[in-house]
Parts: sequence; structure tokens; C-alpha cells
Amino acid sequence: MTTSNKADLVEFAETYIDAYNSGDLDRITALLAEDVRFVHHNRGVDVQGKDAARQLFETYGQLFPGKAFSNRRSIAASGDRVFVEHTWGGTAAADVPGWAAAGETVSLDLGTFMTIRDGLLVEYHDYG
Repeated sequence: MTTSNKADLVEFAETYIDAYNSGDLDRITALLAEDVRFVHHNRGVDVQGKDAARQLFETYGQLFPGKAFSNRRSIAASGDRVFVEHTWGGTAAADVPGWAAAGETVSLDLGTFMTIRDGLLVEYHDYG
């Protein structure tokens, strides 16, 4: 997929969200550039590279099995970026200090910015 227009960018974002919600690590990482950067500004997470991102997904998948994005309120594209306003949620499988106790359900309203180049995610920023 090329990402030369807004429809392509929105389609990529929807594909990424669907892959993330599936929990399939191979499917998710197939959408990432080798030097992808993931930043969760309110959680102190900043990782660089496809392998580090995959580890991040694996860790959060263990901490919050069934985690998913939902409740999309808006999606917009401009240039090589997509903005999604949505909710992330999941139930903690174990205590996550400073965030959730085992069995507690967490829900975060997020503003997510994705930068896509050559059909791959190169930057991901969550605010919320």
C-alpha cells in the first residue's frame, strides 16, 4: 500500500488498529519500519526500532491481555500523518505499579498521531 493520499493514510491507521487489537505480533510488526519510534507521552515510554517495539507489544500483551483500541471518535489525515481520537483499554493480569492492580480494568482516552512513509509506520505518539 502506498500512502500518497488521505484515504491511504486512514486505511493504514485502521489496518494498524485492527492488527493491534488482534494481538498478533507478526501482523503488527509487519506494519512497522525498521527504525520505528513509539512514544507514550503520559506513560514514560519511548522506544526506537522494530525489535524494541515488538518487545513493547509483547510486554503489554502479557500485562493487559485483551487490550484494545475502541470508541473511535475521529480520524483525520494530513501530509504523512494520521490522527486518531479513541480509547485504549484492558484488564491488568498482574499488578502494574503506578497504573493498575491485578484484575483492574484501565481505560485511557487517547490522541494518537501516526507518521506513515512508504507504507510503514515510522513514528507513533500517544497522548492521554
